[in-house]
Amino acid sequence: MRILKQEVYFPIIILIHFLFWGIDLYFYKGAFTEVNSDTLFFGEMRNESWNNVHRILGEVFSSWVVTVFAFNFLMATRLKWVERIFGGLDKMYLIHRRSGIIAVFLLLAHFVIVPRDLTEFTPGKPLGFYAFALILIGVLLSAAPVFKRKIPYHRWINIHKLMGVFYVMGVLHGLMVNSLIRELPITRVYVFGMAFIGVAAWVYRAFLFNVFNKKLDYKIIEVRNRGHRITEVLMTAAKKEMNFRAGQFAFFKFPTISRKEQHPFTISSHPYEEKLRISIKGLGDYTNDLSEKLKEGDPVQIEGAYGHFSSSYIKESDQIWIAGGIGITPFLSLAKDMHPNKVHLFWCVKNEEEAVYKDELKTITKNNPKFQFTIWPSDQYGYLDAEKLNINNYKNKGYLICGPKALKESLIKQLKAKGVSNENIYDEEFAFR
Repeated sequence: MRILKQEVYFPIIILIHFLFWGIDLYFYKGAFTEVNSDTLFFGEMRNESWNNVHRILGEVFSSWVVTVFAFNFLMATRLKWVERIFGGLDKMYLIHRRSGIIAVFLLLAHFVIVPRDLTEFTPGKPLGFYAFALILIGVLLSAAPVFKRKIPYHRWINIHKLMGVFYVMGVLHGLMVNSLIRELPITRVYVFGMAFIGVAAWVYRAFLFNVFNKKLDYKIIEVRNRGHRITEVLMTAAKKEMNFRAGQFAFFKFPTISRKEQHPFTISSHPYEEKLRISIKGLGDYTNDLSEKLKEGDPVQIEGAYGHFSSSYIKESDQIWIAGGIGITPFLSLAKDMHPNKVHLFWCVKNEEEAVYKDELKTITKNNPKFQFTIWPSDQYGYLDAEKLNINNYKNKGYLICGPKALKESLIKQLKAKGVSNENIYDEEFAFR
């Protein structure tokens, strides 16, 4: 399955802009001039021709900002067809975060470089400044680690939703001020078309999402403390069951803990099993001591399922699965699929006692001769690396990796050094925020 990875996504946006701007400027026959304009650092401009570098660069930066934010709002809709393009909601949100940061730098460049018309006042001018300031504040609160740690999730998400309002202010600014974009036919259609898509996507996410994406009601039937800060929650559907594939995740809301917050957790049960199971490790205020916060009979609201972390997309003859710690959760579900090819799962833990699902995986191994399972305790064998996988031919296999960022980055780098192509490596992101 071909997906749009960030290594391709950002160059595509850049090339499209250069193409549209280049064609329009080449054939442009207008007479756009700076009658009386100034820039933040480069002084006043009078009677400059339409092709002055400040005007072009300033508006190219603004058109990039409009497009990047439009795609970001489209990603935030969680629409299935958008998720398929990017290869999973986790990958999509990773691009979403990085795009927001890039857009801020583009916005700063636009603010510094673009000439400001001094001949007349329009409401679009102060509107543009307010949009600029509010977007900067919004992205800072959304992306800066210090704020993400301190701001509760439900408040953080509400602040993040306001970005749509700031974006609309920026689009209105572009419509109300004199600009070169408005005189270039291809660029004008593209930029304002993307602006419309961005605004429509934000309206859908902010006001219509819950109408078209009804949460499913479940009930907790058992809560298990598996030790090592791992809580296992088993649920059954109150009415309609959730359809999902092995390896996917969903967003779970536990009203007895918080009526506002929902969090993504990977489903560790198989789609054919009667009980829905998630396995959660305490890694913060919300997930710590869940076995004490939840009890049998508590209601659960679920949205999903999402994600493309599945062996069904892999065409290679053999597969190597690598899990780090609680990254075992998607593999607990995937391991129960019947695979036509051979699979070898390595579970990296600090010590063997942390491998609380080893008996379950060993049972699967006995029932499926094509499935092999190895516990890799670092206190005995050190950290797992590509050499220790003991593979003769690295290139004709598919690799699924889920675990801490350091583990993934290290192994992916080593596998690529062994000649493994990027298309044969599949990984799952932990952080959405």
